Amino acid sequence: MRSAAIYFSEQVARYGSYVWNVSPDLEWRSGEGVTTDTQGWVQPPGTPAVGRAFLAAFHATGERLYLDAAIETAEALRATQLESGGWWARLEFDPASRLSWCYRDNHADRPPCHEMEGNKERNATMLDDNMSQSALAFLMLVDGALEGTHEGVRDAVVYGLRALAQMQHPNGAWPVRSDHRMPDALTTSAWRARMPGDWAREYVEPEGEIYILNDNLQRDVIRLFALAYRLYEEPEYLAAARRGGEFLLRAQLPGAQSGWAQTYNADLEPIWGRKFEPPSIASAETAGAIDALLDLYELTDERRYLEGAQSAAEWLRAVQLPDGDWARFYELGSNAPLYFDADYNLSYSAQGAPDHYNFKGEFDVAHVLERLEDVSRNGTATAKTPEAWGSAWEAEIEDVLAAADRKGRWVEDGKISSATFVENLGLLAQFVAHARGRPIPNQTKLLPLPQTGP
Repeated sequence: MRSAAIYFSEQVARYGSYVWNVSPDLEWRSGEGVTTDTQGWVQPPGTPAVGRAFLAAFHATGERLYLDAAIETAEALRATQLESGGWWARLEFDPASRLSWCYRDNHADRPPCHEMEGNKERNATMLDDNMSQSALAFLMLVDGALEGTHEGVRDAVVYGLRALAQMQHPNGAWPVRSDHRMPDALTTSAWRARMPGDWAREYVEPEGEIYILNDNLQRDVIRLFALAYRLYEEPEYLAAARRGGEFLLRAQLPGAQSGWAQTYNADLEPIWGRKFEPPSIASAETAGAIDALLDLYELTDERRYLEGAQSAAEWLRAVQLPDGDWARFYELGSNAPLYFDADYNLSYSAQGAPDHYNFKGEFDVAHVLERLEDVSRNGTATAKTPEAWGSAWEAEIEDVLAAADRKGRWVEDGKISSATFVENLGLLAQFVAHARGRPIPNQTKLLPLPQTGP
């Protein structure tokens, strides 16, 4: 654990930040795209996820080197927090390049944000792909570990939560990014979702006011505010989470197809998202919405959240495919699985579907349904106990140790992967924590600890 953490924090890190993959010679770096030597990446398994692994190791051992590495990561996020309150995907630390970004901490060194040109993303808080949510969640975990003594971290948390609360529409939905937010005067969908009278079988680019659940955006912001309420007990954080839950209940489709779509228009009707995202009921986003409603039910004990989750689960069980998987999209009205051919024409067959997108899979649906059954029976999900892991867990730990090289690195397919580092350091930390009787706080699923055992 020490070797891995020291190598990652001293060699792989850039200004305390991380990307997804690095070459063994440290010359090549990438997130979703190639990055420079002065850039980091937000989206997990990037910067916040790596910081979370350091925190897990600190809680398992009490050793300062892990906490120091986590603090450096928190400082990287604090230095790249935008005036809009969150983060763009790419983090910039080059002094000259930073002047084209509206970072809070370089305010005195650059023109006012509204006067800056040439960078349309300069102040865009991203809520897609768990970006700003995971960054704020990690800062909250660091703030908790430091008991509020780091003023910069606490300030970034409060500022970010306030900004995200202000981004929320009156109907409870959040936009994908702060600079694409519709004015509240145009946010009219206070009613419930409805099925469209008809829908185009060919791609229609969405226009005007739209609401997006894709990649579980709404779920992740609800979870962020639920975490904030648990940690700080401020009523406005609970209120924001509840407003998000109200939106999910309104957006739940009526009748026998009581799931959720990826994208809605102003009338809360399913519409096209991208050219491979048709108007439909989406299994992955339905599972995510169920998860969020269960979070709210456990937080408030209000049965309407549980009832919304239960009715959606009935639909998910009904549309499970014979092989145990789920299609990503199901046709409005018929529940027929929807796919695309190589030319992006709608199809009822998964044969020949483009491989850049998972049109069929597990989508964590089974785990969500299991959690629902647990919560329905016991009022809350039952945690897995270490005693149940047994020898299989120890064998997994042995594999992790054997795969590390002399520098403490896990090199796979010619790359050093942050995802592998987070998974392996997290597993080792939990093993040590169990042996020493030092539980690792696991307050949020926005930055989950790795699975403990196969």
